[in-house]
Formats: sequence, structure tokens, C-alpha cells
Amino acid sequence: MTTSIGTLGIMVSRKKGSPPFSDREFLKQLCLSARRLELQAYVFCADSYELSDSLKRDRFKSIKGYAVQDHEWIEGFFPVPELIFDRCLSGNAREAQHAAAVVQEAEQTQRILWSRRLPGKWRVYERLKQCPHLSAALPLTLRYTGPASLRNALHRFQGDVFMKPSAGSHGSHTLYIHQEGAHAVLKGRTRDNVPFRHRTHAASLPGWISQFTGHRSFVMQPFLQLTSADGRPFDIRVLVQKNGQGRWCLTGSALREGSCEGLTSNLHGGGRAAQVLPGLISRFGSAASAGIMDTIHHLSELIPPDLEEGFGRLGELGIDFGVDAKGTVWLLEVNSKPGRRVFTQTGDTGAAEQSVMNPLRYARYLLLRQLRRVNP
Repeated sequence: MTTSIGTLGIMVSRKKGSPPFSDREFLKQLCLSARRLELQAYVFCADSYELSDSLKRDRFKSIKGYAVQDHEWIEGFFPVPELIFDRCLSGNAREAQHAAAVVQEAEQTQRILWSRRLPGKWRVYERLKQCPHLSAALPLTLRYTGPASLRNALHRFQGDVFMKPSAGSHGSHTLYIHQEGAHAVLKGRTRDNVPFRHRTHAASLPGWISQFTGHRSFVMQPFLQLTSADGRPFDIRVLVQKNGQGRWCLTGSALREGSCEGLTSNLHGGGRAAQVLPGLISRFGSAASAGIMDTIHHLSELIPPDLEEGFGRLGELGIDFGVDAKGTVWLLEVNSKPGRRVFTQTGDTGAAEQSVMNPLRYARYLLLRQLRRVNP
């Protein structure tokens, strides 16, 4: 495999199967489309990038990975990438350490990181709330630090608290607490994204929550009523990406709807996607929906540069918005490693294609910029 521009290594988490990673169709599309832009692209698992073998890598200039040949995955050894696209959603501590070390090594060498990682939800919240144009759209967020912080949140949020892991995704390990008098109703999803419902005495709540959270960091928010008339939770996912000129653009958006009486609308938790505007119009009418979309687009323009100023250069963001019964728009979450399945479900083929091509165009932009610096 040869190229006149450079090599793109896509770092992923190891999963069961062959090849040993998820999102295979998306990754295959990346590898195939890269050739159109004169890029060599392959996928490697974070834990296969042995940092202790750095001298061996420098000598042989290769790393074990997976590429696409004749539309089939092949395993082999490939050039150490000049550009690393971090798509690793670490499932365990060892893999997280490997991924972090790969990123650190890239920062210390001539290799380029396609994008920085966003920190946890708390630090992102702390950053965004400093912007007066964004703070009004943020639900008040508190850190969970133990029983005292939980009591404070239950008091401030009038007995209804939503908890989510600071570093979580896909709606897993989330919890809604409704306390009324001496009892509490708990509804959520386990770390494996399995839904559950539990009832307990208020006196037992701190111990139950401590066991549920374990050693993970959590944040707490008021439980916003972000549901349709039939009780289905819904939100709006907006995908913003850097293009071939290194500028932010809005690639597409989709309305995600969860199961009846569910907590979240994430597709991994059984949600489904639909086109945004028809979905909003059916809930709020045409005039209000136009205003809601204007607000969402405006916020989507403000968020990326603000986060880059705080945390460094980014390549793409999945931004989730909620809309309550009054039509108020809430900024729920920002993800620096967003998925693309919503566009397949909504039939938005244009956004689906651009969601694959934009990362490659931006990769090409970064590599060419680096070449100009080295060879002015």
C-alpha cells in the first residue's frame, strides 16, 4: 500500500470477533474512502501498540493492524502512522492506559493527533458554563462525591435527580432517582446497558448509590421532562466536523427517540432515529420548531470553538440537545467520539457520506499542513 501524502492509523478498542473491533462497517468505509484522497488508512487496537517496542517500531517502521483489500478485512503489518485517529472507547483500565500512552507518545513525536480527547463531563460543564451564550442552556450540574452531595442534589432538585458517569457513553450506567418521603424509586441502566427498576427505603439510598457508582466519577442533574406525549424520551443529535479546510461545519442532525418510559434515547439502549424537523413539528408545531432549530444551530456554532479554546484542537463533536414541553432547548452532552448510525436510520445519505468523508478530508488537511512545515 503506497501513498503520496501519508498514513492514517485509526485506534480502536479491542472486542470479540474477527476483526477484533466494533463499528466495522464505518471503519471499512473510512479505509476504502481514504484511497480517494491518496491516504493509506488502517485500523489498530490500542493494546497492540506496544510502547515498550518503540525501538523495534522505529527500526522496522511497522505495526500490526487491519486494512481493507477487495472489500475484505486483512491482517498485517503497516507503517507506523503519521496521523492517529483516536476512536478508542476503552472498556478496561489496561486498554485505557495503552490508549493514553499512545496519545502521549504521539504528542512527544512528529506524529499528529487527528483530534484531542474531551475530558469528563464535569470539566466540559465547567468550561461551557463560563460562556454567557451557552450557560443558559446548561442544566445545573453537580458532582457526586458521596452521601452529602446526594442529599444536597435531592434537596435542590426537589427529589428528582438524574445521575450519569462523567466518562460514560451510550446511556449506560445512568440512574434516575425519585425520592418521596421515606421511599425512593430508582430507574436506570447498568454498566452493561441493561434496564432496571428498583424501590428502596430512603435510609438505604446512600448505600445503594455508593454500590451503584463504585469507583467511577458521576455527575448529578435535575431530571428534565424531555419526553413526547406518549412518554418516550427524545433528544436531537447534531454532528459537527472539521472539513478539508480545517473549518467547522454542521454535517447533519437527527431526532433520537427512546422506548416508552425509558430514560434516554441512545441508539445503543434501543432508541431509534428520525428526521428532526418533522419530529419537532409533530410535537411543537411549525413556528416553534423553526425557532428551536435556530437555537440548536446557533449553539452548535458556539460550542466547538469554545471547547477548543479550553481543551485543544478537536476534529468532530456529537452534540446532544433536549427540548422540554415549553420548547426550551437544553444542552445535554458533548461527545468527541460520536457515532454515525443515526443518518443510516433516517435515510440521510448525504449526511451519512459526509460523516465519513469529512474526517478523511480533515486528515488530508493536517498531513498536507505538516508537510508544508517540514518542507517549506
